[in-house]
Amino acid sequence: MKHYAIIFLFCLPILSGLIGKIGKSKAWFGDYQAIACAGQKVIESQPIYDFQLACEGMRPAVFVYLPFIADTAAFLARIFGQTGLQTIYAVIYIFSLLALTWLIYLRKATPAILIQKIPFAAFLTGSAVVWGNIAVLCHAAVGFSALLVASSFWWGPWIFVAIVAACGSVKPVFLTYLAVVLFMQGPILKRLILFGSGTVLGLLPTVLFALDGSALSQQWRDTLSYFVYQLTPGESYYGWLSLFGLSANGALAGIGFLMFAGLMTLAGLAIAEGLKLSATERVWLGLSLGALMIPRLMSQDVFLIGIGLVIIAVNSRSLNTVNKLVDWIKDRGLTLLTFICVFILIGNAVELGDYATKIGTLLLCMYVLLIGYLAFTCHRSVISNLFIKNFHKQLKA
Repeated sequence: MKHYAIIFLFCLPILSGLIGKIGKSKAWFGDYQAIACAGQKVIESQPIYDFQLACEGMRPAVFVYLPFIADTAAFLARIFGQTGLQTIYAVIYIFSLLALTWLIYLRKATPAILIQKIPFAAFLTGSAVVWGNIAVLCHAAVGFSALLVASSFWWGPWIFVAIVAACGSVKPVFLTYLAVVLFMQGPILKRLILFGSGTVLGLLPTVLFALDGSALSQQWRDTLSYFVYQLTPGESYYGWLSLFGLSANGALAGIGFLMFAGLMTLAGLAIAEGLKLSATERVWLGLSLGALMIPRLMSQDVFLIGIGLVIIAVNSRSLNTVNKLVDWIKDRGLTLLTFICVFILIGNAVELGDYATKIGTLLLCMYVLLIGYLAFTCHRSVISNLFIKNFHKQLKA
């Protein structure tokens, strides 16, 4: 009975959000309608980038994706009609939600017991489900394909990289999930080739469009700059900058993100190698850190955030340290993670969601960086041999 009460408590944000939107039909699938409306504008030969993009029967929205997304929506709408297309999308969307729920909380082979990972449900709000964002489909595809990385099939990692690259062509921020192949077991050179391939394939459509110098490209950049960097910076890196009144749209912010993502990746590598995580544990570590590294983390991007952090907390107890504070932190990792989730739960309940989740993700990243540094200091020689000697050996071969 106690466990049921805890599960109910941490699921309150998403439950209350869903209940509150039951009678508000205009709130449902608003993010999907931005794509559907852009597709309709393509059919009507009208502009797709507009701060008040509106179509009959749809709520006003902002379309921020590349034109090929609108072209695809237009192609499908011509075949199925807007009503039929929305019905098909809704079925796929609901299936993706159920699949993510099973993968994370109900699948027996997924690491961590339910009571350890349920606190991270506090990150989920009603909007994560209600808005019908295409990100949910991508997270489901990434989560399931990541399981192939830990399989014995040589093509497993390549399937995962292909899916992440495809999702990255829709939203380049999803390329942070390529951390999974950097943390996997196997030769370092192979990991780098997989990572590089996914990065190039995922970024290529965006880079080519951004640099083509067309009026459409400029409209897209203006829309993206306002909507992403100013209006909704999210709950992670961009959101942290907004807390300090800093703009995420600029070279300095970009360099800062690369430094942040680099440190998180190095921490993840140290944790994976230093704690000798299994192939499956490495996959979930990559998924969780990949989610945390998404620079514009939105409510629909947090599904996969918890399990890897639980794995860190459980396995880091074996690390040795002479610092009493660090020793206390690494021994009580699960308690600290739960406290952070409770902080987010309370913050959202008292209408401090604009601050609570941003602070929560920052604390989680600080925890990862601390354990990563500790893992490196405790297993410096093992990690150095892997990433220096073995790398040189592979290059010579």
